Amino acid sequence: MMKSIKRLSLFGSGIIALICLVFAIAHATRDHEALTLDQSQRENIGGDYISIPQGVVHYEFSANGTGPVIVLVHGFSVPSYVWEPTFNTLKANGFRVLRFDLFGRGFSDRPDLEYVMDDYVAQLHALLQALKIEKTVQLVGLSMGGAVVTHFTNRYPEKVERLSLIAPLIRTPDRPELLPLMVPVLGDWLADVLMVPTLRKGVSKAVYDPSTFPDWERRLNPQTQYAGYTHAILNTARQLRGQDFSAQYFTMLDLQKPVQLIWGENDQTLPYSDHTVITDYASKPGQRAKIDFRPIPKSGHLPHWEHPELVGRALIEFLRPEE
Repeated sequence: MMKSIKRLSLFGSGIIALICLVFAIAHATRDHEALTLDQSQRENIGGDYISIPQGVVHYEFSANGTGPVIVLVHGFSVPSYVWEPTFNTLKANGFRVLRFDLFGRGFSDRPDLEYVMDDYVAQLHALLQALKIEKTVQLVGLSMGGAVVTHFTNRYPEKVERLSLIAPLIRTPDRPELLPLMVPVLGDWLADVLMVPTLRKGVSKAVYDPSTFPDWERRLNPQTQYAGYTHAILNTARQLRGQDFSAQYFTMLDLQKPVQLIWGENDQTLPYSDHTVITDYASKPGQRAKIDFRPIPKSGHLPHWEHPELVGRALIEFLRPEE
């Protein structure tokens, strides 16, 4: 009997090892990240690039205005082009505006990082230093970028004047269907064949009206062709699983800096109801933090893209320095 159990156990272990081997081979032989993001590729792509200790960063900085420097930090998967309407609106209204690709996204490097919040905070800090932006900045963070700018403010409060948070990541939603991504080897394979293709087709989850972003897949695809994108996205997903950054937002609010909160009422990515984590804390007795809360009707996770005039006006009213 014991011998039979041992044989069964060994057989089961062998099957699991074989499955893992198949996944590993499939992952290693994938060809949809066939390009390496190097100098020659970047010359063809165009745009501005700068080296910081962790790697090369793709950025755009409109520095000709006379207003304060506004730094736009994007979210989990869509790089800095997601800020296009906001960047153009703020630039046209005299602000100096900086947008950039977080590591692993867009046309920034895909360094061998853990892809935790500290990595993104370090990238933002080094980028400001490299661009010689020494005065205080105003930060605008979208989704995961909201968590990034909040962590940055808590780390470097002397560098931040005010923050605008657009549908910020406060608590990672519990999605059981993503659990297989947490499994080594299997998760890597699933990220290749399922997660990234889903992101390419994800416009209906990102916006309330998909017609507002008709070229979603065309805009998203180029970055996925370069080696390291899937690794960065998967590692980020693994690091974010089960995270609750509420305490970071509370610490930031205790700094009593001006804070704006913008959220689409029909957000399918991060629940609109999460805004109460911030607004309820700010309204506690004795709490002096004030929130400029702007709910956006008929809007999903990208209200600045779906309603550029409405959100642009709200941002200008909040970010414009008092005369």
